[in-house]
Amino acid sequence: MKEELDLEEKTDVELVGVPTEEAAGSPGAEKAEPGGGLSEGDGVVPGDEEKAGPGELSPIKAFTESEGVEQRPNVSLREILGGDILTAGWLRRQMGLILLCTFFAIIYITNRYSAEQEMIEIEKLKTELTEVRYRALTRSSELTVKTRQSQIEKSLRQTPDSVLQSPKEPPFLIKSQNEEEE
Repeated sequence: MKEELDLEEKTDVELVGVPTEEAAGSPGAEKAEPGGGLSEGDGVVPGDEEKAGPGELSPIKAFTESEGVEQRPNVSLREILGGDILTAGWLRRQMGLILLCTFFAIIYITNRYSAEQEMIEIEKLKTELTEVRYRALTRSSELTVKTRQSQIEKSLRQTPDSVLQSPKEPPFLIKSQNEEEE
């Protein structure tokens, strides 16, 4: 007896719109007690029986009913090609979403195209940079070879009007008077 009272108390404190075990068709649906859950077909929420009189819709059912909405799920190829689909109510209601999606698609395509162009430019600049580095390295090595003392003497000997010659004596230091005093 005490268990039956506990079950009755639990069914009275149910969430609105959530069917109980009895209404869901589980075992024990034959023993459904009055006021214990949603009954099939009437759509009345427990506690709202006095609000919705006989012949009236419950507030939830009235809210979910689609009034004035045209139900035409079948769209034929003739309607699409003829342009009749553009006057359909559902298309007019969704036009903002369609335009937003189109705008985002254009932005996405433009962004991808510009990113690809930048990647191409980066690759081109990388190859140009390696070529310039190789040329700079080549010029630096050529300069190093040409500025060696042996190469300078060789070029001076080959020039007929040059009077420069390499010294026969080693260089020596000349001390100034300021250095001698210190």
